[in-house]
Amino acid sequence: MPYISKKSRKYILIFGIALILSELEQVFNFVGGRLQAFLQELNTIMFIGITVTWIITIQRRVTDKILRRYLVFGGCFIIVLFIMRLIRWIMFSRLFVVDRYFWYAYYIPITMLPFLSLLLSCNVGREAEVRSRMPGKILLFIWACLMAMVMTNDFHNFVFKIGGYFDGSLNYKYNYGYYIIIAWCVILTAVAFVILIKRSRTSVSKELALIPAYISMFFVTFLLIYIIRGGKSPTILGRKLYNFQEIYALIYIGLWEASLRIGLIPSNSDYDDIFGLSTINAAIAGMDGKIKYRSNLAEEITENEITRAENGEEVFLDENRVIRVQSIPVGKVAWVEDHTTINELNAGLKDALDRISEENNLLEMENEIKTQKASIEVRNKLYDKISNRTQSQLKKIEEILEKVELTGGNPTEALKLCSVFGAYAKRQANLSIMTEHYKYLKLEELRYAIRESLENIRLLGIDANVSGIKADTEFEGELLIFAYEFFETTIEAALPEVETISCILLGEDGLRLEILMDTPFEIPDYGVFSAKEHGLKIEVLHEDEGVYVRLFSLKESEVDVCS
Repeated sequence: MPYISKKSRKYILIFGIALILSELEQVFNFVGGRLQAFLQELNTIMFIGITVTWIITIQRRVTDKILRRYLVFGGCFIIVLFIMRLIRWIMFSRLFVVDRYFWYAYYIPITMLPFLSLLLSCNVGREAEVRSRMPGKILLFIWACLMAMVMTNDFHNFVFKIGGYFDGSLNYKYNYGYYIIIAWCVILTAVAFVILIKRSRTSVSKELALIPAYISMFFVTFLLIYIIRGGKSPTILGRKLYNFQEIYALIYIGLWEASLRIGLIPSNSDYDDIFGLSTINAAIAGMDGKIKYRSNLAEEITENEITRAENGEEVFLDENRVIRVQSIPVGKVAWVEDHTTINELNAGLKDALDRISEENNLLEMENEIKTQKASIEVRNKLYDKISNRTQSQLKKIEEILEKVELTGGNPTEALKLCSVFGAYAKRQANLSIMTEHYKYLKLEELRYAIRESLENIRLLGIDANVSGIKADTEFEGELLIFAYEFFETTIEAALPEVETISCILLGEDGLRLEILMDTPFEIPDYGVFSAKEHGLKIEVLHEDEGVYVRLFSLKESEVDVCS
């Protein structure tokens, strides 16, 4: 089951109670006396308040601008639906023509909700540069035609066969156009839900994908009962159990909210609780040293101990545990290093040396040491490999900082440039560690590395971006590392004169990395790159708009010739 924090459970409970009270008010009509004249539609007002509150939470929980916009629009259309109902029942219930057109107008928000659901799902998981508006324009045109058909029903009766008014109630029957609208709502909603499942980035979300479906189907059942009864709700004590608008709104609010909760729609809910549930032995404190967040496994650390450790003092909780502190942009992170294992190993080694005459114990100790040594050697080789690959960048960072210290240059600009080299060192280390565990890596790992480098390059005022079709293609880790080194070498040669960097990364027909820079630069010595050994080829083209560098996989025939 998805984790839901205490705060979120409290909000869900409050929303649930509000929904139940709104329905109970409609059935039993709690409000009486003079208030009844003013609040005879209290449940409508309550639903509007519930929807407004939900929209406010969406503004806080969803960070993606496009997804947040569609969810807010959906909530606004639900509010419009209830406002139209309120106006119709209070002001125009006896003005039959106006009443009828308000009834037709219900279908504007009703048909818009599945349309927004589809647009929302189509934009989940897509980068801003690959989002297309053409399908939305086509569907918007179809929607406009449907609304024109509904609003002109008095002239053709294609949607509803109007039979006139009897005792103040409109008599009608459903016609073919009504079922077209039903098909629009069902098909768009179902397609939207399927797209959400297919674009889910987490396996947990896919396993729990039926939860929003069950919630929506629960309310759809009430809607079907309403339609089967010819647009009438079941009653109790002469009062309607529910209205069409409430049930229809709950179908989509339930679908969207459940999708947010299980991760089908990305959100930033409960991140503070996630840290608390983590297995990290750490605590996060603010700039004032007061602890804000603490994981379940965090040791009890006081503010005074954090301050002492931050000032460079060795603060021990006992003979084996020492407090460490690292500054972060918004405060500091404190954790406890447990040296119990190291101390025990040292004590064991001392005892073993004291009993060197005991051959069996000595052999056992030697075997343990060999095992540990082999593990350390493997790690050291990896660390040496990472150090060799990032040595140039780390040296440049050191030189930049020394230059700023000696010449009094602009430290901000220096740090921006250091962040470019630091991002490469970080991502290079990440690729090397992953390659150590997995021979093949997805091309997305290289895309993430290039993207982070370009994000730091943009700090220098350079327009930098990476694009390309996302693919699940896998390549050897060493090949991706080689491509990333090639990218870094090219970019470093162009800095700082370059103004625009555009990268394209493709992987469907072999690896393909293209870099276009607007300013001519000194071409690095690509001869040091053994591209053919990796089945790759390097091309450099000088064009009017700049320099075009390509790294791409050779065809099979070319590989045979090279080998």
